[in-house]
Amino acid sequence: MKSGDLVRFKTFVYLQNDWSWSLGLLVKYASWEKVGTVLCEGKLLRIRAANIQKAGKKDADWLSRKIK
Repeated sequence: MKSGDLVRFKTFVYLQNDWSWSLGLLVKYASWEKVGTVLCEGKLLRIRAANIQKAGKKDADWLSRKIK
C-alpha cells in the first residue's frame, strides 16, 4: 500500500456491537509502526494495518454509485 490508494478498513459500530467496512484514502503508511493514516469523511484516522486492505474494483464501483 502507498499514499493515494483507495483502501477499506474495519470500524467498530457501537450500537450494533459489530465491525463494518468503510472506504477511505490512504494518506500515510508507516510500515515500522504498522499503522496507516486514512482520510474518511473529512477526518484523519490512524488505524492498525491489520484492519486495512487495499480496495478493489468492486469497492471503487460501489463508491462511484454512492456518490451519484
